[in-house]
Formats: sequence, C-alpha cells, structure tokens
Amino acid sequence: MRAVKHWLQKSSLKVKWSVGASIAIFLTFLIFGFFQYTLISRWLLHEEATSVSEALDDLNNKGENIDDILSNRTLFQQVLEKDQSIRIINADGKEMLVVKSIHSTDAKVPFVPVNEKRVSLIRAGNHQILVGRSPFRSQSFNGYIEVIYPLYRYENLMRNVLFVMMVAGCVGLLLSAFLGFMMAKNFLKPLKKLSSTMQSIRKKGFQERMEPSASKDEMGELTNIFNDMMDQIEQSFRQQKRFVEDASHELRTPVQVMEGHLNLLNRWGKNDPAILEESLQASLQELSRMKKLVEELLDLSRAEEAKILANEEKADLLAVTERVIRNFKMIHQQFDFNFQYDPNQAYDIQMSENHLEQVLIIVFDNAIKYSDRIYKVDIRLKQEKGRAMLTVKDYGIGIPKEDLPQIFHRFYRVDKARSRAKGGNGLGLAIAKQLTEGYSGTIEAASEVGKGTEIRFTFPLVAKQKTGGKEGVSKK
Repeated sequence: MRAVKHWLQKSSLKVKWSVGASIAIFLTFLIFGFFQYTLISRWLLHEEATSVSEALDDLNNKGENIDDILSNRTLFQQVLEKDQSIRIINADGKEMLVVKSIHSTDAKVPFVPVNEKRVSLIRAGNHQILVGRSPFRSQSFNGYIEVIYPLYRYENLMRNVLFVMMVAGCVGLLLSAFLGFMMAKNFLKPLKKLSSTMQSIRKKGFQERMEPSASKDEMGELTNIFNDMMDQIEQSFRQQKRFVEDASHELRTPVQVMEGHLNLLNRWGKNDPAILEESLQASLQELSRMKKLVEELLDLSRAEEAKILANEEKADLLAVTERVIRNFKMIHQQFDFNFQYDPNQAYDIQMSENHLEQVLIIVFDNAIKYSDRIYKVDIRLKQEKGRAMLTVKDYGIGIPKEDLPQIFHRFYRVDKARSRAKGGNGLGLAIAKQLTEGYSGTIEAASEVGKGTEIRFTFPLVAKQKTGGKEGVSKK
C-alpha cells in the first residue's frame, strides 16, 4: 500500500486522473453488476420454482387416484421435457414410482413429509436442486408426489452471465483508463502551457504571455486571469523601476548642489561672509526641497498601503470643499473662487476627511500654481446617478493632449523646467489619484493648451437624497 501511495505521489497529474477515473468507473460498474447479477439470479430462481409448482399442480389435478396419474403419459412427457423428475412416495416414505429425465441428477434427495404443497431449494454436492413436494390423498393411495429439478441450466446461465460481466468489467476498466488518460492529457494542456510560460517568464522576464483562450470553462478563465495578472505585475514592475529611477534622479540634484556648496565653503567660504551666506541659503533651500520630496513619497506610500476600503469614516464633501476654499482665499487673495452647488442636496461620501482635504489641496494648489493671467478657479458640485461629482477648473497654461494621460504618474511633469521652478516634484496628482480610487472614486482630467485644465472627481454617495432645490448658488 505504501509503495502504491509513493508511486501515485511521484506520478503526473494525468496518471493520477486516469487511475482515479478508472477506479471510480470500475467501482460503479462493480456495484451495478452485483445488483444486476443478484436480480437476475433471484428472478430466474423464481421462474424455476414457479415451473416446479405448476408441475405439481398438474400432477395433482389430472386424476382422482394414483392410477389416473400413472396412466397419463402426456403429463409425464411434459414434465420430463423440462428436465424435471417425478417421484411418488407412499406414507411410509417408500418410493412407489420414479420417472427420471435425461438430465436428472443422481444425487439422493431425502424424503421430507409435508402437509401442503411446498417448493424448496437444496444443495447436493456442487449443484442446487429445486424440490417440489405435495401430499396426495385418494381412496386407493395415501402418500406424496415430488418433482425434482436440478438447476443445471440455471447454473450454466449464471456462470455465463458472471463471465460476461467480468469480461465487460475488465474491458471497461482498460477503456476507462485509456479514455481518462486521453481526457486528462487534453484537459491539462492549458496547465502544461501555463507551466512552460511561467518557466519562460522566470528566465526571460515579464513579457511572455499565454495565448488568450476562447473557451468559457475554468481553464480558459484561468488563462485569462493569468494574463491579466501578468499585465498588472509587469505594469507594477515598470512603475516601480520608473519610480526608483525618478526618485534617484530627483534626489541626486539637490545632493549634488549641496555637495558643491559645501566644497565651496571648505575651500574659500570659511572666511568669506558673502560666500558663506550664499552657500548656506542654497543648501537650506535644497534641503527643504528634499524634505518636501520625502514627505510626498511617504504620503504616496501611505496611500498605497492603507486599507482604505475598510474605512467606515464619512465626510461631507460640501463642508470640506468650503473649508479648503476659505483657506485658499486667505493665502491667495488675488484669486476668485466661484463655487456652485445645490444647498438642498446632501453630499456625504465614505472617505476620511483628512484624505479628502489632502486631495482637494493638491488640485487647488495646481490650479493656482499654473494660472498665469486669469486668476480664477471655478468649482462645481452636483449629484449624478447616485454619485457626487466635483469639478475644479482653472484658466491657466493648460496641458498638451499627448501629456494628458501621463499627469497622474509619479514624478511626471509636463514642463520640467517650469515645474521645478514652481517647486513641484510631480507626485501631487499621483497621490490624489491613489487616495481617490482607494475610496471607489474616480479622477479624470481634461485640458486645452492656453485655456486651462479641468479636474473631475466622482465619489459614491452614502445616502442619496432628492429634493427640489434650485442649483446655481454661488459663493465668492
């Protein structure tokens, strides 16, 4: 048993499948064959016993005395043609007459007195015999009539049935093993391809994919899921690689600037107040930029790692937006913030107020930062199909069409020189996107060069309320 178990553990899935299918089919056939064999056996025995009982009835009904029975050769002939034997016994158990068929048995059948007709099954040697006994009473004779029927034909038939069943079972076992192996081979082709593809990925990289499957079964679904997963892993790997490269590039510049000023101080600036002041100010400025970059990287990391979807905090989108607008009015008094919303609508969303405020600050800060001539920002809040939609539009320099899909990527800046001058690291919108999508929201951008940029947010509402308020209230 251990050897078989060890062999199965080392065998391929095709062999295990074939063996399992063969055993299951064989056991099913064995159980079915057992019940079928038993049913046939009992049905044939019942038929043979009925034949013996009918022969006894014929013998008892063909005459009023024993002489009538003995003179009825036609009756004897009918009984003998069925390979049955007739025995007439007196009340003392002495055989008065024995009529045997050609295929009668030589086995000795013991005498058993009975009070009524009875058919019983006995075994004599290796054979079974049906014995029908019936009492016979007349004026001239008092005794018993027996019909003896050896079940040779029944036994031969059952042996043949058993042989056929065994042959059919063996053929079925071999056929099921072969078909199981072929089916397993066919069904496991996608798994084999998956294994080879994974081996290729391990050697060559994330570019390898499985051929898309048109089938709708589990294997086809597994193939499609694997390809989707590999696409996501490859994209994540590329983003991580780009993130490391961009972070290294962004940090390299301030480090080099600080290193240059420190070398300048070490050589000539120790005793020169002007050089000392200039180098210290430049180093502090670069250090501040490094600090801001690190903080933004930490914010982005927290946005990715936080289990946002499980958060049960709620935020009033209207109240938070008004608070952020008030704060920006104090800092940027030259800007006109035009906020439109329906005061009779509720705008409760499932999101942390701190995260929501962080997202709004990022978008408002970009709107102000890239507004050169028109100092105006339009904010519009409304409900649409069970979601709250917030739109922030500026009238600044705008974003070229080819750069628009990239603005939510880390460290991406449309105009690197101008962005650096304005203090941007290209992480703000990436953080806003990560936080928004973490709460099942969406963020989109539309822009035209020279005419401004529009950022649209949508968040699922916690409770949808409908009232007949008038939209268009404006706060300035």
